[in-house]
Amino acid sequence: MVVGFLRLGIGCGAIGLGVSGLLTFLLAAGRLSSVINELRQGQFGFSQELELIGIVDLFLLGVGILVIAAGIVSLTITRVIMPKGLQFTDLHHLKSTFSSFLILIMAILYLESLSSLRSLESTTSSNPIALLYAGLGFLAVTIALVIFQRSGSHHKNGSRGGTGSGEELSHG
Repeated sequence: MVVGFLRLGIGCGAIGLGVSGLLTFLLAAGRLSSVINELRQGQFGFSQELELIGIVDLFLLGVGILVIAAGIVSLTITRVIMPKGLQFTDLHHLKSTFSSFLILIMAILYLESLSSLRSLESTTSSNPIALLYAGLGFLAVTIALVIFQRSGSHHKNGSRGGTGSGEELSHG
């Protein structure tokens, strides 16, 4: 009975993640159509380039969300057929994949913030010291996530937490 409620809760969370991923794709598609309209009108400049970088970031975020949702379902409810590189063996493997997506998205966001240095001459709102601190924060988070990924590498050869077919919950 408890296992059924637990699977229902996990399923609702995975559905929420899936919907979030699809909404992220829709947001990116809307922004892409806006940029395409600007390009049709002959407006190609630095702001359109930045917008395209943001759109790619949104698409990557959407893919990451959907992969995490499928991984959660695959680990807890039922096996989901995925490419070999995305077949999760345990929760740590799933978290490690999520942290890799997070590092990639943070790097893109930081590059977008660095691009504001180009407009430093025209505005006074850009603050190079704030960008330096943001970069140091990004570096600290990245180092922490890499250490987290490396600390779980011993799980690959050792014991697995489960079969990935949802049997983990039935034994609890």
